[in-house]
Amino acid sequence: MADHASPPTRRLLFESLGISVVDFRCHAGVEKLGIEEPNPTHSIVFVRRGVFGRSHEDGTLVADPNHVLFFNAAQPYRYSHPVAGGDDCTILAVETARALELVARHAPRDACPERPFRYSHGLSSRHAAQLHWELLRLVDRPALRLALEDILAELADEAVGSAYRPPGEPIQRLRGLAQAGRRHRELAEAAKLVLNERMDAPPSLGDLAGILGCSSFHLSRTFHGTVGLSLRQYVKRLRARLAAERLAAGARDLTSLALDFGYFDHSHFTKSFRHEWGIPPSRFRAGRSASEPARDLLEPRRARRAI
Repeated sequence: MADHASPPTRRLLFESLGISVVDFRCHAGVEKLGIEEPNPTHSIVFVRRGVFGRSHEDGTLVADPNHVLFFNAAQPYRYSHPVAGGDDCTILAVETARALELVARHAPRDACPERPFRYSHGLSSRHAAQLHWELLRLVDRPALRLALEDILAELADEAVGSAYRPPGEPIQRLRGLAQAGRRHRELAEAAKLVLNERMDAPPSLGDLAGILGCSSFHLSRTFHGTVGLSLRQYVKRLRARLAAERLAAGARDLTSLALDFGYFDHSHFTKSFRHEWGIPPSRFRAGRSASEPARDLLEPRRARRAI
């Protein structure tokens, strides 16, 4: 990640919750270990392509797409490129308060403001890899801010958890925490109420957490663990079901209907509706107006994709 004759490029993809998502591309050839460079921010880094070496006080790591790397702000690192071709990475530049919150969930005694990340790297879990690519897909297309923030919160938490999780320990999915306490259930129910009240313009995760008086990361985890769906999945499913009821009641203007439920446009509505119901809204409306049973209208479901 050092500076080269052809300097690396950085592009800000998304920024929220105290985290900046940056696309980083290095165009290096084969290079030996360079001089020390202090990292500008606390960072969580996912390697998408290529290989590079990173050295600091705990040794040298050959970083490739199987790893998630952690950097503390102002801490010096040295970099090398053992093979030509450079590397492409996704960087989560994390504010100190957020870094401390992420680490404290997994190891409360480890978090300190100067060096919140005790571990320099970990193996990226399959779940983290899936969330990483889901986030990259969404930043390049129209998507609810709530969905982007929910994925980002889950990705950052899963990345830190992968470093603190003992080798061989199975990944505990949040949906397995169905027996949440009363406060978790009350928080999830309050979130559902706000989402239903604002379906025409769903709040961002940060705004929703502010309304409910809690951390964005806590809300994302708690909702997923209590309800069994992530916030983004819940909103996606709820919008599709509410839209289906309006179509069954005879709604004709699909563009107006799409805007009423917070979709970006007619195309976004049609695509999301089909993912949920297996058919486009126009066919759903035609079938219901002809009094066909809804179950006869649905095509076999295909593999689901994100909002």
